[in-house]
Amino acid sequence: MSTHYDAIIIGSGHNGLIAAGYLARARKRVLVLERRSVIGGATVTEEHFPGYRLSTCSYVCSLLLPEVVRDLELTRYGYQVRPFDPQYFVPFPDGRFLMVFLDERKTQEELRKFSRRDAERWDDYWAMWNRLIARVRPLYLRPAPTLDELAACFRGPQGMEDFRTLFFSSIAEVLDRFFESEEIKAPLCTGGVIGVNAGPYSPGTAYVKFHHLLGQIHGHQGAWGFVRGGMGMIAEAAARSATAHGATILTDAPVAEIDVHDGVARGVRLEDGRRFTADAILSNADPHHTFLKLVDRRHLPSDFVEGISRLRTKGSVVKVLLGLRGLPNFTCCPGTAVGPQHTGGIVINPSVDYLERAWEDCKHGRPSAEPFMDCYIQSATEEGLAPAGRHTLSLYVQYAPYDLADGNWESRKDDIGQTILKTFAHYAPNLWDILEHVRVLGPRDIEATMGISGGNIFHGEILPDQMFCFRPVPGYSGYESPVERLYLCGSGAWPGGAVFGAPGRNCALQVLEDLERRASTRAG
Repeated sequence: MSTHYDAIIIGSGHNGLIAAGYLARARKRVLVLERRSVIGGATVTEEHFPGYRLSTCSYVCSLLLPEVVRDLELTRYGYQVRPFDPQYFVPFPDGRFLMVFLDERKTQEELRKFSRRDAERWDDYWAMWNRLIARVRPLYLRPAPTLDELAACFRGPQGMEDFRTLFFSSIAEVLDRFFESEEIKAPLCTGGVIGVNAGPYSPGTAYVKFHHLLGQIHGHQGAWGFVRGGMGMIAEAAARSATAHGATILTDAPVAEIDVHDGVARGVRLEDGRRFTADAILSNADPHHTFLKLVDRRHLPSDFVEGISRLRTKGSVVKVLLGLRGLPNFTCCPGTAVGPQHTGGIVINPSVDYLERAWEDCKHGRPSAEPFMDCYIQSATEEGLAPAGRHTLSLYVQYAPYDLADGNWESRKDDIGQTILKTFAHYAPNLWDILEHVRVLGPRDIEATMGISGGNIFHGEILPDQMFCFRPVPGYSGYESPVERLYLCGSGAWPGGAVFGAPGRNCALQVLEDLERRASTRAG
């Protein structure tokens, strides 16, 4: 016996919960099914060590659409975000350091330590990104554009140059146009490779950088911030918003199969045998899991199955979660009381070439001997995340490939973690004295824990050839799949990954339109 809903959503990641919120507010009967015992997917805060609460996968916020925050009243339901400052603290091996602040005048003073010319080019650099954002951002609030619609955004002055920059340039090439100082280029290049299997000299990484600059916090374009309570509070707020309007969320409810009859998705079967039916099925799972595991392939066109199979989904990200007895004492900026070196992003990447060498290792199946790290001590500016006198430290690290050339993840994970810790300790030698707890999550751990194919944090890379009308597969870039009434609402759909909310929002709006059209057809 099954229970019928207007819509069933597979997965309670932030996109699934956002889709549930939009549908529930439209008075639709909505069921969200989550395989884990906690909601949030990769947007979750968990107690990894006694008394220490850390954001397990996603770790800082910028891209969450203000339209979603407004429409779902997320602030009312507990969402609070604050930009951290400095945005970057970058220690260098020679004892110097760079800080990039929210205050542009303070930033330019820092830049002058390395190049007066580069400080003068800072405004020009941001003018380019702001121009690109103005051209393309409206496309993120609707289904994927056609190539003609995309080209139309680049009409007018500097259009062809902007098009070339966005789709064909490497982030290293873009930075070379504006800056001469390697130290200034060092932190700026990292956004071009976040979450992708590519290095800073790889064509298309300028688009990845653009993707990470689309958001803003409190009027600061491209700024990043901490969510109070950790990233899981985004999921909690979205869930509260949805359930307040009637949505139902079931945990410990892994979906085994999407029921398809006569080319139409009719419902789902859980691993425990329970069945639910609905007029629309929305999958927040990644495309590989949705179409190669939950749907019998006989229901799908062969070109679609081939395209999904080719989608690049193997991750190379390692997340290291630490519990500390104190704060890191950086050689270049000493101090174990809370200072600006602790309150924002800590970037371990002294040069563009350093990052390229890290990628070169990964390209040949080797974990980076000297990895890039994006590091955050959220407890330095927020109480309640660690025991008194203790601190959390989150390390987002690249690269460590899903497929290792030598050995396997189970046998090598501790060694990979040690390399990461040694790299950090090169800049803050007291790490070994204050280290209390360590947890290392490689791409295969992320896959197993979060259910994301390949451990790819974006449900498939976000380089240009897997974006726009090519996402998830050329010819199938709408939110509705080749199976009627089956939709993709997660990061594998346009406009892609990160804690963004656009795929969930856009898919829900399309589902509402389709449900209304079907109701009108039946009434007619």
